Amino acid sequence: MFDKTTRMNLLFDFYEGLLTEKQKAYISLYYLDDFSLGEIAEEFEVSRQAVYDNIKRTEDSLENYEKKTWYA
Repeated sequence: MFDKTTRMNLLFDFYEGLLTEKQKAYISLYYLDDFSLGEIAEEFEVSRQAVYDNIKRTEDSLENYEKKTWYA
């Protein structure tokens, strides 16, 4: 239906208030500002893997919030 970037941006807009500050920052930089994992890692002085893991967990959380909203 939507490509992944569009879907994540929509979910982020809707559920942003449920995320931590770090989750908001990483998702915003990655999806809204089109930063690479390496650029985000450099900005926060962490590894690329740490950024990837955080983004992946946040994507999963956003999808779970959506499922809970629609199937509650």
